Amino acid sequence: MTGNTRIPLSVRIDQEEYDFIANLKIEGANTPSEKIRELLKRARIEHSQAHDYGSALHTVEEFFQPAKHDVLHAEKELGVHSHILARLFELLPDLSATLAADLPEQTGLEDLKKYEREVMWRIVRLTDSILQLAVTGKGAAYDDSVLAELENTLKLAAIVRQANS
Repeated sequence: MTGNTRIPLSVRIDQEEYDFIANLKIEGANTPSEKIRELLKRARIEHSQAHDYGSALHTVEEFFQPAKHDVLHAEKELGVHSHILARLFELLPDLSATLAADLPEQTGLEDLKKYEREVMWRIVRLTDSILQLAVTGKGAAYDDSVLAELENTLKLAAIVRQANS
């Protein structure tokens, strides 16, 4: 059987599932049949593909893409920008893909330490990035007062610094 052969398949689904498929937005898939084919294709790839970083990164980026698209569209319409959200959309896929794919099959202590270092490096990178926004303050968020949420984090950092001195 070739990849181009189409075999009709009839299924019955609940109204809730139909509504979900009808409202689902998948680029390049407009009809319910196209959407179901795309969902099956994605599930097959996910099931058969090695869980490597590149595959995981692609999957996570696809997962975040609709939200990122909607945020960018809303920002353009409203003439605003959130550096916080932009950094999260930039850095979270890497962190998520690392968590999902980098755990070694052989989980000896050294392997776990390496995995932990890789994850922690990404957490530190994200934290540094957000804390840099707190330093600049103005214009980092839709409402810069949201940066006050970092107050406890900064206090904890001071306590840690003092304890390590």
